[in-house]
Amino acid sequence: MSTSIFEIIGPIMIGPSSSHTAGMVRIGMMVNRIVNENIQYVHVEFSQKLRMTYSGHRSHVALIGGIIGLSESDIKIRDAITLARNRGIEINVDFLPEGEYPENTARITVGCKDTRTITVVGTSIGGGSIIINSVDDVLLEIVPEGYHVIIWSDNDLNLSEIKGKVQSGRGQNRFVTCLTFSSMPSEILLSQLHNLKGVIKCEIVKPIIDYGVSLTNEKKYQSCLDLCEEAQQSSLSIAEIAVKYEAARSGFSEENIRKRMVKHLTKMKESVLEGEKPNKLLYGLANGRDAYLLKKAVNEKKLISGGIVPLAVSRALGVMEYNGSMGIIVAAPTAGSSGIVPGCFTTLLDEYGFSDERIANALFVCGMMGVIMSNRNVSFSGSVGGCQGEIGVSSAISAAGIVSLFSNDPKKVVHAMALCLKNLLGLVCDPIAGPVEIPCIKRNAVGVANAFISADMALAGIRSFIPPDEVIDALVDVEERLPHELKCATVGGLASTCTAKKVREELLNQ
Repeated sequence: MSTSIFEIIGPIMIGPSSSHTAGMVRIGMMVNRIVNENIQYVHVEFSQKLRMTYSGHRSHVALIGGIIGLSESDIKIRDAITLARNRGIEINVDFLPEGEYPENTARITVGCKDTRTITVVGTSIGGGSIIINSVDDVLLEIVPEGYHVIIWSDNDLNLSEIKGKVQSGRGQNRFVTCLTFSSMPSEILLSQLHNLKGVIKCEIVKPIIDYGVSLTNEKKYQSCLDLCEEAQQSSLSIAEIAVKYEAARSGFSEENIRKRMVKHLTKMKESVLEGEKPNKLLYGLANGRDAYLLKKAVNEKKLISGGIVPLAVSRALGVMEYNGSMGIIVAAPTAGSSGIVPGCFTTLLDEYGFSDERIANALFVCGMMGVIMSNRNVSFSGSVGGCQGEIGVSSAISAAGIVSLFSNDPKKVVHAMALCLKNLLGLVCDPIAGPVEIPCIKRNAVGVANAFISADMALAGIRSFIPPDEVIDALVDVEERLPHELKCATVGGLASTCTAKKVREELLNQ
């Protein structure tokens, strides 16, 4: 399966964390489709990495919300625990043994009212993307954008004639088989599967995301150099290439894809407006008024720095304050850095009078940069690669998108990305006590400023000495080398300060 543009400029989700909130909703949604039964109880076990962050990121609330059928953009996620208990569902949260599961993993055991139990293990891999690792202790690879048929049986089924991906194994009590298709399997095939000898249960698991199933014939973009050469040879802009890529990847029309990006832009605008209002953050470590204070200073012309950057920063802070209040935002590509792209582009829209369509094209450029990064194994999760994979990436793709509004030269676009990304290599992820509040909100400010100055450098003709593709590879290298304590572990960096330790202890006591 390949990366969608809308996994970079998206998903549209409720805050505060793409990995720990939106990703957990999506894991829960997959559990909902796999189980498809009246649920009596849910026992959740999180990986040890989430012990300090799950509460501040509302991971348990999000997971339960998905299990009861809510999507990652549903405001009712806030009340998911209450809604589940009102349905008579018992809920218990515990933790997995250290080192036995990937980080950001949840093992969910569901007890059904017919006395059966089903266990699903899922991992959030960054930016809201997930994978289901196993069902009833059978190792599988189930992705959220495919059509799957899950079969429980007493015996190993002979499915050699099935035209689809087949995975199977024996669990403790029964065989589990997963068939994967790029489109909805026919009723005839489903009936045949139901009637196979030894079949106990058969469930169709439809995609939980709405931007289309990854088809097998799309071109995989892994190189900025190749992208620039294609743009020059085809006389297409990077935005046009991105639209064609997404159309080939998903099967949707180019018109549909363009409308979807305008929808994402509209949600960004709404989050900017909500960010200008007073917001009450989940834990109140930040006051929720920093965006207001900066915008007030902008309006009163009290700032040392001029131009549009302070206004863009104030909007980025506001979006992050809204995100930290469980507001609905557009992760780009993560919730922890969700202020940067809207801060930059809504300000450019207003200050330069660009149309929504022009800004949407710039967002396609941002998305294409993220697709290349994803295909070169960049992690967008702070707990996997540090904040350089969140603030750093959001800043870099914004710089590329900004340049595309003022230049048709694809090389300037990719060098803006590279210049920007280099500036934030090594940026650690060290949230205070877990919530996406400190220092996450204010780090969006440096991301915005970095994006604008890097765009200006590229437009002036400055190039990155290290080629853009190699800069991306350097990010992957630093992500892998960064110590565990500086990857959202809430123990290193700013989280190791006396003040941070005191706050963490107070929150734990609460």
